[in-house]
Amino acid sequence: MPPSRSPFPALTLVLCALMALPPSVGRAGDDSASYRGEISAEANRRFFAEVAGKAPRQLVIDSPGGEVEAGIALGRWVFDQGLDLVVAGECLSACANYVFTAARRKTVRPGSVVGWHGNYHHLEATGLWRDDIEARVARTGEDPTTAETAVRAQVARLVALERSFFATIRVDERLCWIGKLQPYAVANYYTLSAADMARFGVRAVSLPEDYAERHRAGGGAAIPLITLEP
Repeated sequence: MPPSRSPFPALTLVLCALMALPPSVGRAGDDSASYRGEISAEANRRFFAEVAGKAPRQLVIDSPGGEVEAGIALGRWVFDQGLDLVVAGECLSACANYVFTAARRKTVRPGSVVGWHGNYHHLEATGLWRDDIEARVARTGEDPTTAETAVRAQVARLVALERSFFATIRVDERLCWIGKLQPYAVANYYTLSAADMARFGVRAVSLPEDYAERHRAGGGAAIPLITLEP
C-alpha cells in the first residue's frame, strides 16, 4: 500500500512554518549557544553574527522547523564545529532532519521531543511535491505548466542538496520518512527510540526515561513513538 498522505504539503521551501522567534546566544562562559524559533536564512544570519568569534561547545535548540536550505546550513555548522545538541522544548521537521542528526552528542531534556515527518526526497518519491505547484500558481499567478517546471527544478535541487548533506554527516536519510511507510503509516510527526535512531547512524542520543510517555509538542498534540520492525 502507498504511504499515507501527509497533511503538511511541501509549501515553498518550508517543511514546518510557524512564527519565528529570533535566536539568541547563551553567554555563560561563551560555551553554549541557543537557537529558538523557526529556522530561516534571516534567523541564521542573526545567529551566526552573534556567535562570531566565539567557540561554543553545545547548541541548545527549541524549534518547530523551518526552511530546508537554512536548516541544512545550520546543520552543517553544527557538524563542522563538532557541537553537542540539547533539545529544550521541540526539534521538529527541518530541525530534526538537519540539525539534530548533525550534532555530535544529542540530549533531549525531560518533556522535550524530536519529531520527523518527511523530507524532499520523500516528497519526490511519493509525488507529494506536486502540492507545491498549486501553491506556486496561487502565489505567483503563473500558468500550471510554468509552475510545474519551476517546482520540478526546485525539488531536484533540494533533493541533491539533502543527499550531499546526509552523505557528509553519514546518516541514512530514510530516518526522515520511515514512519510514513507501512506498517507505521503515521499521519503527522513521529519520533523514535535512541536504539532505532542508531539504526540510521544517529548515535550518542540521550533521552529522558519517560520519553515514550512524554512525546508531545505543538500545543499538546501527541507525537507517537514508533518501534521499528527488526
